[in-house]
Amino acid sequence: METLINRTTWFGLSAIGATFLGISVLFSFLGFYIIGVEMMGFFKWILYIFFFGTGIIGALIALGAIAVGLKMRFSSNGETAEE
Repeated sequence: METLINRTTWFGLSAIGATFLGISVLFSFLGFYIIGVEMMGFFKWILYIFFFGTGIIGALIALGAIAVGLKMRFSSNGETAEE
């Protein structure tokens, strides 16, 4: 049963990591697209901060979720937190 829980958690964290990685790439591309668009300066800076901020935060969440998922996947079964 523990193996099933570990595999399910690993798959879930990998899926969450991939989703946030896609979100970060999408918002980063939108931020780069806004660079060449003609619009009011103040609104453009708000969009810069939003798109690149969302991209960076999404990338950090993705890296964290994937790292925890890979740690669960490749950690040995003999080691537990209680030992």
